[in-house]
Amino acid sequence: MGYMSRSGWNDENELRCLLVFKKLERDGFPRGDLIKYSRELALLSNLKANSISAKVCNYKSVAGIIANNNSSSNTERIYKGFKDFSVEGIEKILCFGLAPDVEIEE
Repeated sequence: MGYMSRSGWNDENELRCLLVFKKLERDGFPRGDLIKYSRELALLSNLKANSISAKVCNYKSVAGIIANNNSSSNTERIYKGFKDFSVEGIEKILCFGLAPDVEIEE
């Protein structure tokens, strides 16, 4: 499924939000870190911090950590494709890109 044309959302920003989720999950979801990461990502992505925060919560829902699921099909697709990657693996993909014929080793 595609993204709405002026929304600012794309696969890269979805993956960045998954990265935030993975960092929070790894660290035990420390209080205050979600908004900190959301504000940092807002500066890079031109998305609003509250929109990013909501997207990260959608990843928590898709992962089964919280019950409410308002996630998009794009969020579900990105989660399904990258849920087994580590924080470092996702950072590599974001840093170097991922060509269709390239496999990332963890």
